[in-house]
Amino acid sequence: MDDRLLRQRPDRGGPRRMGGALHWVLRAPLLVAALVGAPPSLAQAADTATDHPVATAQRQLQLNHGQRWPADTALREGMRRIRAIALWMQHAQADGSLSTRQARAVAASIENSVAAIVDRPPRGNGMDANLHLLLGRVLAADGLPSLLDALELYPRYFADPDWQPVTADASPGHGSPDSTGESARAAQP
Repeated sequence: MDDRLLRQRPDRGGPRRMGGALHWVLRAPLLVAALVGAPPSLAQAADTATDHPVATAQRQLQLNHGQRWPADTALREGMRRIRAIALWMQHAQADGSLSTRQARAVAASIENSVAAIVDRPPRGNGMDANLHLLLGRVLAADGLPSLLDALELYPRYFADPDWQPVTADASPGHGSPDSTGESARAAQP
């Protein structure tokens, strides 16, 4: 570790680790590892700059004692926005009308939807770990097929009674894959 990141402990005369913003900057790789389901060794290596022990990172989605995790409002709304974006992408690709600019806007819309889901107090009881694994797959999707695969996992692990599966034969959204048109506006230039 760079000496500039260390300060002397007044009580022991030895180095201490910095806290505050620097603490979180150094922990960012751990968060990224958790979101994309990286192996625990990466998560443990990223945590060497902190004073806290690392639990073994969960790598696969799990049910809550055999039951699906409850989906709160932020999760339901965010996943519906991502679903609407995926439907819009299906139709745009089928029509051959998905431009590079639109693809970038789609990626930004998905990132914004994920941010809205995680931008709330921790859910606890293991739900956050499962949610981060799912959202990591959404963010890591390298195209429509892998995004659809990630969306198929959502109703298997999270209870959302109003969820509609994304199917290739869904009716066209007439420029808007959802009733509000929000995702179409976000995805189109």
